[in-house]
Amino acid sequence: MSGTNRNFPGEDYPPPESVLVAGKEVRAGDRVVLRPGARGAGQRGSLTDAMDIMLEGKIARVEIIQQDFENRIYLVVTLDDDPGREQWDERILPGHRFFFFPEEVEPLEDTELEET
Repeated sequence: MSGTNRNFPGEDYPPPESVLVAGKEVRAGDRVVLRPGARGAGQRGSLTDAMDIMLEGKIARVEIIQQDFENRIYLVVTLDDDPGREQWDERILPGHRFFFFPEEVEPLEDTELEET
């Protein structure tokens, strides 16, 4: 690689604590419906592989919001019906974490109700 100074768009910024999805604030701990392949508000994209088909419509919990070097935001989610989701030792029964763009999820209406 050459020694040229490349002007990358990203810096080492902390990810946001919440993101706006369909007009609602979503943060870690909130429940969402997975819509893989969605390209924009109200639009449905194409399901591109078997994982997209299997995850379509599943209920998940946002574990953390992450941001990559190019400033793209990802929601790291675990499925509510994953038996390893709350396992204390991932070497025994690992929970699966999936990365989704905010446009690929729908916030659940009952998120606030379940916290009380």
